[in-house]
Amino acid sequence: MSSKEFQILLKAILDLRALLEVSKPVVEEDFLDSHAMEKLLRCSPAKLYRLRKNGSVPCVLVGRSYLYPKHFFTQEVLNSITKPDDPSKRFDDKTN
Repeated sequence: MSSKEFQILLKAILDLRALLEVSKPVVEEDFLDSHAMEKLLRCSPAKLYRLRKNGSVPCVLVGRSYLYPKHFFTQEVLNSITKPDDPSKRFDDKTN
């Protein structure tokens, strides 16, 4: 391999590397642990377990801990999980 061929190959590799660096999206996601979720939802560990089992709340198991994506839990989603007509089941501070 000549020096000129080596330089062309090296340039192609560096160009490919630059394309790969640009195409990788940087995602920084905040997660809540089970205790934080219980406080947010104002529910017991058993209720959180049931919500997790029936698929109402998304989660990922990391080691022996469940983590929940924070961006998912907006007020609309929280109200859809519970009965908004029942004031004891609301997740916001509004009272009727």
